[in-house]
Amino acid sequence: MAAAAHKNLLAVWAKQPRDINGIKAALDNLSKALATDTSLNDEQALLADKDLVEITALFSIITGDMATFHATIQSVFKIYEMAPKHTENKYLMIGLNLMFYLAHNRLAEFHMLLEQVPHSEQTSNAYIVTPVRIEQSIMEGAYNKVILTEKNIPSPFYEPFIKTMVDTIRGEIASSIEKSFKFLNIKDAAVMLLCDNEKQLAEFAKMRNWKQDGKSFVFDNVEVAQDKPPTLDTKRIATQTIFYAKQLEQIV
Repeated sequence: MAAAAHKNLLAVWAKQPRDINGIKAALDNLSKALATDTSLNDEQALLADKDLVEITALFSIITGDMATFHATIQSVFKIYEMAPKHTENKYLMIGLNLMFYLAHNRLAEFHMLLEQVPHSEQTSNAYIVTPVRIEQSIMEGAYNKVILTEKNIPSPFYEPFIKTMVDTIRGEIASSIEKSFKFLNIKDAAVMLLCDNEKQLAEFAKMRNWKQDGKSFVFDNVEVAQDKPPTLDTKRIATQTIFYAKQLEQIV
């Protein structure tokens, strides 16, 4: 029965820690039930559909399936148009979609979606304010602010998108460092890369195959680690990043 499958999905989704296999099974069960069970009235069916697509979108973030997220979030917005009484998660979902567009450098779509959000929400709703500020920071070259946002997010579901942006930014800063310096003090490298501690810097340096000589990194013959294809405007980041790094204290 669809009603039972709907109730089960909500119960499984609410459990902590997340049961990935249990959630996947519950999503599949409700999807199949809604396709065959006609016992629900229109309001009940719409609510079940809403919960199904919302949880599918959020679940895809947890599992790193961004293609499914992008496809499903459009269904979420269509449901909201049909069920205006059940839009309590609307701005969370819009915020996540904005984060998706930012993380994948789809700025035209970012601004098109943002234009549909009331200005009052753009300046007061944490779900919307966060991507707006991140976009502004990226455009200004204030990448430290993007990284700091990682520690102050309105929802855990924002974390994968910010991580994508932070990884890209650090990678581009590192590439610029490798092209601009022969020697770089370890402490200065930590500041430029906005690393929280020595361990984080050491792990990053190892990933980039950086050589250490005393208290400095040496870049004479560095073999640059191959990054994943960039998802941000890396050309602009590369041209700005060294100037930003040298002016970091003033920006902060």
